[in-house]
Amino acid sequence: MVKCAVDAILDKKGYNVKSLFVGKVTSITDYFVLASGSNVNQIDAIVDSVEEAMKKADYELKIREGKPQGGWVLLDYGDIVVHLFTSEMREFYDLDNTWRDVEKIEY
Repeated sequence: MVKCAVDAILDKKGYNVKSLFVGKVTSITDYFVLASGSNVNQIDAIVDSVEEAMKKADYELKIREGKPQGGWVLLDYGDIVVHLFTSEMREFYDLDNTWRDVEKIEY
């Protein structure tokens, strides 16, 4: 599931892509996938790419929150939650440091 989302993000040139294994410290989800886009249009393209790839792999989108125009989109697939940000919003939410004590993989 994580690989599917990450591949879709990288396909649209998302950057600073990380997966965080949060399953040992929270019951919310097993993984967060974090990624940045250069602008609103790129984030919109990344969202479309992730949704298409995940649907093709039969992963069901449970919740979608935020809008590319707001600089942040969350895609909740249950076992993983994908967070897509502009650089400014990623710095503002600072999930990278909020979850600093979990296992991380950078792509």
